[in-house]
Amino acid sequence: MKITKIMTMTLLLLFSVIRVAWCGGDEDSATIAALQQTYFSAVQSKDFATAYDMVTENMRDGRTKEKYVEEWEGVMKSAQVDIVDGGVTAIDINGDKARVHAWTKASDVFNPVPILEKEIDHWVLMDGVWKLDLTEVLMEDVSEVPTE
Repeated sequence: MKITKIMTMTLLLLFSVIRVAWCGGDEDSATIAALQQTYFSAVQSKDFATAYDMVTENMRDGRTKEKYVEEWEGVMKSAQVDIVDGGVTAIDINGDKARVHAWTKASDVFNPVPILEKEIDHWVLMDGVWKLDLTEVLMEDVSEVPTE
């Protein structure tokens, strides 16, 4: 089971990098797209320890890794969150900051049928490593989801 998850995450990461490269993205765009997919896969599989390592202190909000994992596991369980799918529609890079326009398809206790949500994830370059610093969930309709 664990090898299947690792293989799936590796393939998703590879396809993400290839897609950005194919679309003419630069090295930073490919890196950020791959990190976005790794973060998404970690949260989807409820691997919050991996997610913790990918976020800034701003996202950690003073919590230790153990507390962060415990709290996110509790939130996901109590809200009955099931992340079905997700992806990136655009990446805007400005120096050491990047904005990733993304979408997620998920269900929860209030939405038993999965819904689509848009978000903007803010990444920052810290000591040569891109880290997720902020996620904005946009309260707007998702009219289309890229299939490429």
